[in-house]
Amino acid sequence: MSVHSTLIGGSTAGRLLNCPGSHKAIAALPPAAEITSEYAEQGTALHEVMALIMRRAKAKPHMTHGDLRRFAHALVGKRFHDRELSQDDCDTRIIPALTALERLEQRHSAPFPVEDYRVVGVEQKVTFPGVAGGYGTVDVILQNSNKVLHVDWKFGAGIGVRAVTKDEAGELVNSQLLFYAAAAFSTFPKYYAKSRELVLAIVQPAGAEPLTDVTVDRDELKQFQEDVEAAVKLALRPDAPRSRGEHCRFAPCKVSCPLWTGPLLDFTALGPRIPEQRDVLAPADEPTDYGVFLSAAKTLADQAYLYKAEIDAQLHAYLTAGGVVPGWRLKPKVKQRQWIDDSVVAKTLYNLGYKIDEIWQKKLLTFASAEAIARKLGTKIPDELRVVPPSTETTVAREDDPAPAVTPQVSAEQFSAALNRLITTNKPETLK
Repeated sequence: MSVHSTLIGGSTAGRLLNCPGSHKAIAALPPAAEITSEYAEQGTALHEVMALIMRRAKAKPHMTHGDLRRFAHALVGKRFHDRELSQDDCDTRIIPALTALERLEQRHSAPFPVEDYRVVGVEQKVTFPGVAGGYGTVDVILQNSNKVLHVDWKFGAGIGVRAVTKDEAGELVNSQLLFYAAAAFSTFPKYYAKSRELVLAIVQPAGAEPLTDVTVDRDELKQFQEDVEAAVKLALRPDAPRSRGEHCRFAPCKVSCPLWTGPLLDFTALGPRIPEQRDVLAPADEPTDYGVFLSAAKTLADQAYLYKAEIDAQLHAYLTAGGVVPGWRLKPKVKQRQWIDDSVVAKTLYNLGYKIDEIWQKKLLTFASAEAIARKLGTKIPDELRVVPPSTETTVAREDDPAPAVTPQVSAEQFSAALNRLITTNKPETLK
């Protein structure tokens, strides 16, 4: 018997699995809660570009990756969704996405040549088994003699999305990819004949990791299917449980969720005081009380920022839809000023006494533009022309970040002195 659901898809599967109660909470929100953004619109346009390129690859299976890149460059200036494809988007998003796709095929081609892969599905509609109303769209599906590749394009640059993440429980395969693979496996069983392996991949050309992928087996898909069916059944109950976590990032229901509106800024969770200085000077490889304090404070600050971002988005959407919010209103968005016309501005500035070399400034072309020209010329830029400058700066990252860790070089005395100044200067009254 099918389980009925009207709110399950690839992008919502992870949230439903972690928080069944989000189903009805989102349904209860006003229509204004469904919002978009400039980044989302750009992503939609770039997805349309990739769909056109992949349909060309499907129709002409003998095209090489070089042919596809040349086809992509020919699309610059053409309109997709609500905008023209710019040279910059082509150079920094589309071409790197095609390059990552070629790397994916090479990674999973042995002993077959890359050309052995063929596109079998583009923007492929798939139906999730056992859940009425459960469906999704796979960006592209490729197949060779022994593998099936499921690829999801991500064109955002801010939040990295990986095929596999790690937490306390171990490695977790991306729920959206699992949803698509399970649905495709059920909808098009012919793709998976001859026991072909299943590869799931995320291509995020502007992210820190442009390509991540994972191989899963049929048992994993079956277990995932059972988990989704159970979550949908639970979501339809009046007492469906709710939970707060990373799955809430894009969930509009957190604006009214008691787990977010309750003790969100409970500063008592940080403890009654900032740990003493002697707590800090423990062995570097052991967590100290001060380290635990910073971890809790960072988590609290991140959660507050996440909630603020959602409230701001909902507030703007509600006001735009005609709603009234006491104390708040819409105002025109101020955009950065720009020159009216290059030739008019140049002539006027020259008449004012500016020199020609002050009016027109030259600079070296960017990496992306240089790569685009190199492809047209059929040449390669020497690696020694591009170097990563040395840096003594660091930034904060989660422990599961793929970048290598940095070992601090500061002495205990230096750190102690700096911390003492920080505590003395900034200690809040409530924590003294």
